[in-house]
Amino acid sequence: MDQAFPFADAPNTACFTCRHVLDEGKPVLYVSHDDDGFWQFLCGSTHSEADARIVSLAEILKTDGSVADLAQLDFGEYAEAEDETSDWIIRRQNTD
Repeated sequence: MDQAFPFADAPNTACFTCRHVLDEGKPVLYVSHDDDGFWQFLCGSTHSEADARIVSLAEILKTDGSVADLAQLDFGEYAEAEDETSDWIIRRQNTD
């Protein structure tokens, strides 16, 4: 990579994505950095367990480079975008 890796986690850190992003090339429209430290990079649609995929942070960054903008999401935060040209809206997960 030409630039330094933007995430504090290692490039080989496992994260969750969906088949729509990985296999169908849909953009990432939902990113979550869960309280437990796990990352999720999803297309924003409804998913079943069969849609789940596990990839490295480096792989998801290669798949959709726009996620680099969210590398500083804190634990318990998530970001959503309406489409691939929209700005990210960052929120805190409800822990109630």
